[in-house]
Amino acid sequence: MVIRAINRFASQGRPAMIETTIKMTVPVEKRKEVLQTIKAILGPIRRERGCISCNCYVDAEDERVLLFEEEWKTREDLENHLRSDHFGVLNGAMRLLRVEPDIKFNTVVSTTGLEALKEALA
Repeated sequence: MVIRAINRFASQGRPAMIETTIKMTVPVEKRKEVLQTIKAILGPIRRERGCISCNCYVDAEDERVLLFEEEWKTREDLENHLRSDHFGVLNGAMRLLRVEPDIKFNTVVSTTGLEALKEALA
């Protein structure tokens, strides 16, 4: 029922948004350095052309795990970002990790929110 409501609110013909998710497991001794680096680049990334959002979260159950998420208006915006100095800094920080980060790029054709949930629960 929720899926049906979400599909009902899906927009047709709009360009796809790109979501980037990077899950990093940071060694305890590198955590402060990695977090300082991420904090320094969040603002500049948010001001890049096409950035919808850019945030970093700490896992509530394992503080070694960081989730870095971005949303981009277009694929071109994301590609420009991946070639930017800001992403270069993030990439450098990821090289400090012992475990390779889990990186995902998701293409989002549509999104909906509370209105779909309200309809599904009605």
